[in-house]
Amino acid sequence: MMGGAIGMAARRAGSASRVIGVADSQETIHRAKVKGAVDEATLDLRAGIHDADLVILCVPVKTILDAAAAVIPACREGTIITDIGSSKAVIVQQVDSLIHKLKSKVHFVGSHPVTGSEKKGIDSAEMVHLLGAPCVVTPTQQTDNEAYRKVDEFWKSIGLKTVRMSPDDHDATLARSSHLPHVLAAALVCIQTDRSMAVSGPGLRDMTRLAGSDPAMWSDIAEQNALEVSRALKELGQEIVRLSGDIHELAAHGTPGAESARERLFRYLADARQRHEKRFLVAPKVVLPEDNEDIQDVGEPIQM
Repeated sequence: MMGGAIGMAARRAGSASRVIGVADSQETIHRAKVKGAVDEATLDLRAGIHDADLVILCVPVKTILDAAAAVIPACREGTIITDIGSSKAVIVQQVDSLIHKLKSKVHFVGSHPVTGSEKKGIDSAEMVHLLGAPCVVTPTQQTDNEAYRKVDEFWKSIGLKTVRMSPDDHDATLARSSHLPHVLAAALVCIQTDRSMAVSGPGLRDMTRLAGSDPAMWSDIAEQNALEVSRALKELGQEIVRLSGDIHELAAHGTPGAESARERLFRYLADARQRHEKRFLVAPKVVLPEDNEDIQDVGEPIQM
């Protein structure tokens, strides 16, 4: 899904001279070509990447290291490798160690486009909204500066808004904004009864959309970022306990305690609404390179 979305965007924006897909089935290759996600596609990893300038590992987090181990020896010197993994500290450390162990001359720069869908597969590529979405890029002290610049410019060229973070900062931040919502969506479904599910409406459906995600993939993400996700869950638990206390006081109608609790709840909900509107209801301003002379020079087209 993400590989297809990135390939379509790169071809549409002219960000690459060639987009080459490496797939695991002829059916995926056929669908990728029909959708215009690739210029070429192959089942042969070495043939697909032997002269690539940029290789993007669009695979689940648990298989990124295996993918890197297969890709690195097949790349020519100077090739840049990035990924789309939702966790970064483990991936960046392990891939950097692998490059050092193999004495390879390739460069790795961790990335995470913060967008996607609970769906999967090439046929869901159109559901991924890249334009205006954040993309976290996670260089370290060992990262080649030119490689970082090219990866950053590639993501910008297809409409993403890049943010630079360390791998550890990424994991702490995304535990709250991405990983926690997926866990909570599942928890919200699990506390429902058959009756409550039968009389539910769009509120529950929209709140629990992420519960339809691939359980294996999200178990792997939670495992790789376990400490930060656990910390975020504990913080949320404290919020819920406090809210539970305020709402319990509302039952004492007409008392000063109930009035104070109602005021606290109103302010809490109003603040949440304001923060939600500021982030999600104000249309982001996105400038593509061809629309702005100041950022028109994004370097040579990159092969992926």
